[in-house]
Amino acid sequence: MGAGSDSGIPEGHPLARYAVTGAGLKLRINPLAAALTHDQLARLDAHLAGREEIAAHLTRELGQISGLEVTPLPEGVKSPWYALTATYRPDQLGGLPLDRFHQALMAEEATQFDLPGSTRPLNQLPLYQHPSHLFPGYPNTRSRYREGDFPVAEKAHTHTIKLPVWHREQDLELAEQYVSAARKVSEHHKELLWL
Repeated sequence: MGAGSDSGIPEGHPLARYAVTGAGLKLRINPLAAALTHDQLARLDAHLAGREEIAAHLTRELGQISGLEVTPLPEGVKSPWYALTATYRPDQLGGLPLDRFHQALMAEEATQFDLPGSTRPLNQLPLYQHPSHLFPGYPNTRSRYREGDFPVAEKAHTHTIKLPVWHREQDLELAEQYVSAARKVSEHHKELLWL
């Protein structure tokens, strides 16, 4: 995710590269968001139930598509379903790179599939690679993390694709359109290997 309008830092600003930090920024909600949230709390249970239904559908359907592995929630665990993440399995699609799989999803107008920057291992974020730019007194002599220092986290990041989980009853049809797009791309992966 780039440092665009949703980060609050303009694209060309010197601090734009620090927009995704992996850490909270202020640890408090702004007053307008608090007022809107308070007004919507009465609908929370219905909202979460809708998300749970759509997440169950996505988990079941995406889990049957070659190249995608969706881990179901453990028994007794509930999620608010901010998003549904899947592990991309290039070995099931002839080694097709994730970025090419993602580009094909975009071509199918499944534009809310996302390669999340926020799941990047923290050691790779600019905040931890070059902290002295943000914190001038921080010593530059400290050792920096190198690629490969955290191989499990790095592999998880480079094999994650995410999709929002909608909540309205009519969104089930939208979810099915995303499943169909993923199925089509998976089924035609051999054609994508030669592009």
